Amino acid sequence: MDTRAGEHEFLRPDEVARLLRCGRTKAYELLRTGEVPSYRVGRSRIVRRSDINVWLSEHQDESGQIWSEILR
Repeated sequence: MDTRAGEHEFLRPDEVARLLRCGRTKAYELLRTGEVPSYRVGRSRIVRRSDINVWLSEHQDESGQIWSEILR
């Protein structure tokens, strides 16, 4: 596992929202549409931290800023 101390490999949707600095509704929308891969475990949804990192790297512009229109 290549996560830093205190970081979990799997995240809950509320943790995804905090990491992306977007609202909970937007985080759930990204998961529901499959734009950010997620997995169902029982009634819960989880996201691999590595999938978030890949998504972030794919949605950055040349200056390293995340496309703001995506997170609205």
